[in-house]
Amino acid sequence: MKAATGTACHTFGELLQGQYDGAPFLVSLPIQSYVRATFYPGGAGELITSPRKIKVRRILRRLMNEYEIPFEGTLLLEQSLPEGKGFATSTADMVAACRAVSKAYRLHLLPHHISSLLVQVEPTDGIMYDEVVAYRHHHGEVMASLGQLPPLRIIGVDRGGRIDTVSFNRQAQPYTVQEEKEYEGLLLMLQEAFRSGDSEMIGYVATKSADMHQKRLLHPDLERMKELCREVDGLGVTIAHSGTLAGILLDASSTDYIKQEEKLCERMKGWHRSLHKFSVARSQKGIHV
Repeated sequence: MKAATGTACHTFGELLQGQYDGAPFLVSLPIQSYVRATFYPGGAGELITSPRKIKVRRILRRLMNEYEIPFEGTLLLEQSLPEGKGFATSTADMVAACRAVSKAYRLHLLPHHISSLLVQVEPTDGIMYDEVVAYRHHHGEVMASLGQLPPLRIIGVDRGGRIDTVSFNRQAQPYTVQEEKEYEGLLLMLQEAFRSGDSEMIGYVATKSADMHQKRLLHPDLERMKELCREVDGLGVTIAHSGTLAGILLDASSTDYIKQEEKLCERMKGWHRSLHKFSVARSQKGIHV
């Protein structure tokens, strides 16, 4: 049996995260950064992978037990981003690993099956679906399929440190009835923005979600980032709602975006933060390898 490879995209936090109808949900912001998992079947009766990737081992044990596959082989993960930042690294690692094993054993795993496996390990992002989705991350359920994003760029910073997503979700402050109504309205706006390709509306929703989330997880750079966004005529600000990332959205189809990006990078250099630049992945499909 030959080695097989699977990929999955990372995210730069979320365009929107809140609660609706009593259930927390999120809309991930996929980026053109991909983890690559290569699975080599066979071995000496054990699965060999990085000892730091405990969740990957858990998900593969569940998958292999379900299909009565021997829990053995070697899994290599490449181009995985740091955890605890908001890149959806844990989810991307697990999705890519499932895809690699599925390809090796010809299991034909569907996205909802991967979702049901992952949510047994931890609250997860919806990046196993090809299109961007509004996703109940505690239950692994799709609320709505939003489609593809318009061309966007993200210029952002990492304030440092790490956030444990599982611990954060356990301690999260309850949402009020009024907040749920606001999140419902924002989700409807975001659905319309995707349908019409309205980048400005996407930026508005992302900024509003970031503002509303400040009392749950303070992003110290948010206000000066909003000011800088207005200065360069950006679309809005986006954050990792359980991470350390914050960024400014730019319209990548605009003739001005390169100048905007240069100005943002120059200004952010003085913030003493790690600087990140990403193109948004218009869909969440893995890349062909």
